[in-house]
Amino acid sequence: MRPTVRSRRIGSRLSRYRHEAALSGTELAARIGIHQATWSKIETGKTKLSPEVLAKAVEALGIPADVAAQLDTLRRKAEEPGWWQDYGDILSEAVQMLIELEADASWIRTYEGHLIPGLLQTRDYAERIITAGSPHIRVADIDRYLELRMHRQKRLHEGLRLTSILGEAAVRQQVGGPETLREQLRHLDRMVREHDVTVQVVPFAADAHAALGDAFTILQWPDESDPEAVYVDGMTSWTVHERGGVIRSYQHAISSVQSQALPPRESLDLIHEIIKELP
Repeated sequence: MRPTVRSRRIGSRLSRYRHEAALSGTELAARIGIHQATWSKIETGKTKLSPEVLAKAVEALGIPADVAAQLDTLRRKAEEPGWWQDYGDILSEAVQMLIELEADASWIRTYEGHLIPGLLQTRDYAERIITAGSPHIRVADIDRYLELRMHRQKRLHEGLRLTSILGEAAVRQQVGGPETLREQLRHLDRMVREHDVTVQVVPFAADAHAALGDAFTILQWPDESDPEAVYVDGMTSWTVHERGGVIRSYQHAISSVQSQALPPRESLDLIHEIIKELP
């Protein structure tokens, strides 16, 4: 079984409770009547967790009833196919992982120096990005990629909180031409007014910051006991970070870049000025 975000979150939380109980994986596996190798796969999200094994683990580890209920909900969701699996034939593993991360997130913070992030792109802007990045893509697949990107944005209508820090280049580069950029910038303004979206722009005049030359997304889930995750996507590779030390480095980076960004109101003022300047 390929680990999913949800199965890894279950495994991570069970692992923390096991360490707090001062039990080895072998000791816990013996208590609940399974092989140590099976328990190891549960902690890494590589095998399905049955309700019976979860119940025994909850009892052995003394997990509170409310947390046990959350884990059981997560266990059931981990077995449900995600809507994005309908696009499995065109989805890279990187994009699938990002969508899985977004599916349960309550707050997403993202930094992009040169592009509007996918959750805030208009269809025309997204189409130009997709075709420019994949010049040999089939025409039939372009529409499916666009459907996928628009579907991801439904999370914003479901109460997802989004904080997007953008480099000034992202709001000035005329991706798709002046009219496409104009509509894209107007769309940013609408999203800020209509949803729990904050946009801040780092002006060209800003000093160096810890995120310079990088682009990343920090995702947080409703249960604050769950660790955050960081998604970093490049042209040739991608990574999901879940270790505390790495996450703290990106938390510092987002704080550093936000300290150089214009406040939200001034950022929108700059966006309005750029709209007026466009031919």
